[in-house]
Amino acid sequence: MTTAVVASPVYRMNKHPSAEVTMTARCLDGECTWEAQPTTEPASATVTCESHTADTGHDVFTVALEYVALVTRTGGTE
Repeated sequence: MTTAVVASPVYRMNKHPSAEVTMTARCLDGECTWEAQPTTEPASATVTCESHTADTGHDVFTVALEYVALVTRTGGTE
């Protein structure tokens, strides 16, 4: 007797090849309402956060990176 083995499809989610990454940051120090402007240049947003720390002493931020994702099938069968 032969048993068929069926592999489930495997999927992966990655940044879409043509998508840009947008970074936002917000200060988490007490009542501070400082936020970095959304940018597609994360290095410049990092410098902006560092400048805020230098000016205020605030050193904890929430940072979000956003991009369009693409899910692709990488293996298995249906």
